[in-house]
This record gives sequence, structure tokens and C-alpha cells, in this order.
Amino acid sequence: MNKRLILIIGLVVVAATAHYAYREWNREPEKAAEASAEVSLTATELFQAFTTDEVAAGTRFNDKLVQVNGTVREVNGGGGAPLNVLLETGDPLGAVVCEFEAGAAPTVKKDDKVSVKGFCAGYNLDVLLQRCAIVE
Repeated sequence: MNKRLILIIGLVVVAATAHYAYREWNREPEKAAEASAEVSLTATELFQAFTTDEVAAGTRFNDKLVQVNGTVREVNGGGGAPLNVLLETGDPLGAVVCEFEAGAAPTVKKDDKVSVKGFCAGYNLDVLLQRCAIVE
């Protein structure tokens, strides 16, 4: 009787673990449009935070949903590929890059004033926001 009970409990644990692993493997990442931003600031403020103290800014913003207001400097990509919208920061060599999925690309053009929210992925000469959405 004890061996049979141990076998049944073991099978239940294996089945539960497999179900959990399957659900996690197929889970969609959180979308910016469906959540509220944790922090709201201008593109210039976000960029300056990273250029002033990258470690502190990384701790404060990385992996968090950030809402950024700014002026569009440039639009790259689109046409089935991800769309990158670069926001002006006052620094000619740096920008806040907002990456939109191919199917969720907004219709923005240079010099438009926009409000974008996205998940901060860090700083590498530009600040990168991923899985972005336009805030209406």
C-alpha cells in the first residue's frame, strides 16, 4: 500500500510540475498598453539620469514600466519589422529609443510630441524602452 501511495503522489507532483512549466513557457510578456506606468518623466530627464549615474538609474528604472514624454527625433524600421521611435534628449549623440512591435507600430513622424510607455531595458549610449505603447 505504501509503494502505491508514493507512486500516486509522485505522479501528481510530476503532472503539476509539467503543467506549471508548460504555462510559464507559453506565457506572453506583459504589455505596456495593459499596465500603468511606475514612473513618469521627460525623455531628457531619463537620459540625464543614466548619463549622470548609470548604476543608480539602472536600479531605479531597469525592468520597470516607464512613461516618457518627448519630441520625436527620428523614426526607423516598420513595414513588418519592429519600429524604433527616437525621442530627443538634447544630446546629439544620445536618445531614448522606444521599440514597438511590428503589429503595434504607431503613426508618428518627426517633431511630433508624444507620450510613450515601455519597459526600460537599460543604457548603451541610448536609453532603450521595449514593448512600448503610445499613451493617448
